[in-house]
Amino acid sequence: MSTSSSPIARLWRTILPCRGSVARASDRLQAGLLVFVVLLALAALPVAASLGSETYVRQQAQSAQQLGERTQVTATLLADGPAITVNSRAGVVGNGEPADATWVLADGTRRVGQVVADRGTLKGETLTIWVDRNGTPVDPPLSSAGVVIDAVGVGFGLWLGTLALLAACYRLTVFSLDHFRLAQWQREWFQEQDHKTHS
Repeated sequence: MSTSSSPIARLWRTILPCRGSVARASDRLQAGLLVFVVLLALAALPVAASLGSETYVRQQAQSAQQLGERTQVTATLLADGPAITVNSRAGVVGNGEPADATWVLADGTRRVGQVVADRGTLKGETLTIWVDRNGTPVDPPLSSAGVVIDAVGVGFGLWLGTLALLAACYRLTVFSLDHFRLAQWQREWFQEQDHKTHS
């Protein structure tokens, strides 16, 4: 296929028509709008990457803070965990539920409380939990992998959202231009028919 028939060449000829071009003003408007949308999409990429980078830095600091404030200890169940529930359609269902347990802090203090135990666990079994400086069970700190996933998700999600918005605006504009061109073509056709009738 020759370069002159490529989509980019056709788009360029539509925006800047040469002598004898049949491109209408609405065609040039549509082509110009497409170029504008593409440029906006490209400009949005570094903005999205910047926001993703900011998210990474912020959550990395949060992860480091949580790692400094939370420690892992081994808890021993004082009672059986929740029973296993079997569903004929989904198999084993349900997540862990609170169960009584005991654990020892770094200073030797023994604590008793509730931890999230998996279904089917039995009294006396051990599990690893995270506790804060007061020895209270807390959620695990943000992991390095989680920080990266969140940052990529924010940046990529923002860029995809921008692309979707730009594409929707472009399609809506093209839809309106198509209606305008169809109405103009029908008006010209009726005028031509009327001219033939009276000639």
